[in-house]
Amino acid sequence: MIIGAIVAGGTGRRMGTAVPKQFLKLGDRTILLRSVDAFLNCEEIDTVIVGVPKEWVTYTKQLLDEGGYGDKRGRVRVTEGGANRNETMWLITEYAVTKLKAMDGTIMVTHDAVRPFVTGDIIRRTIKMLLSADDRTGVTAAVPATDTILRVGDNAEVLEAPKRIQMMQAQTPQTVYLGMWRRVYKKLSAADREFRTDISGMYIAAGLRVKVVDGDRGNSKITTPEDFEAAKRRVLDESTDRKEQVNV
Repeated sequence: MIIGAIVAGGTGRRMGTAVPKQFLKLGDRTILLRSVDAFLNCEEIDTVIVGVPKEWVTYTKQLLDEGGYGDKRGRVRVTEGGANRNETMWLITEYAVTKLKAMDGTIMVTHDAVRPFVTGDIIRRTIKMLLSADDRTGVTAAVPATDTILRVGDNAEVLEAPKRIQMMQAQTPQTVYLGMWRRVYKKLSAADREFRTDISGMYIAAGLRVKVVDGDRGNSKITTPEDFEAAKRRVLDESTDRKEQVNV
């Protein structure tokens, strides 16, 4: 079984909007539905589980019901998320175990809902890499860093400027075997779970391996109002291009 785990538990504080950013619209689709679309259109994915804030569960189910998915709607489940990304991932995992009877060998393709431009190719690359590895390995999409990355101390002093050629910026999807992910989560302290904000950091802290596959610079994350405006322009440009192609 391969499960798409879409993390949509954020409340959008940095965005400063009345609703969580995953429920904002990009064109005629919400950010969340655009991410769900990508996973449902990937035939390798058997089921998609979306983790959202408790008070948004009912709304999310309604949003999906009205999303025009037809028979595909049955492949999407909704569960309550947690206080942070890792806790939401844990609750999605527990839903998979208790409700779907998912086994340790189940593949979990985890993805941030606010990366709505993810493609099926990226999703498949992470799955293919994981299938070529063992269960002590995680996989993340990533792109080469375009700027110099600085490691800075508490006093604003630069401690290290690593070689840029060795630096990459992590994206999602991040893909793991369900059983090993659960063991890693249980093993780490509450502080580690809070501090290590993605699967890569958690696996490295647990002494496991993480492999990288090519991400895509277009697979951008919407975090700030500026990100959202850029995403809206992108959707508008893509829509305009499609209309011009039809009229040619």
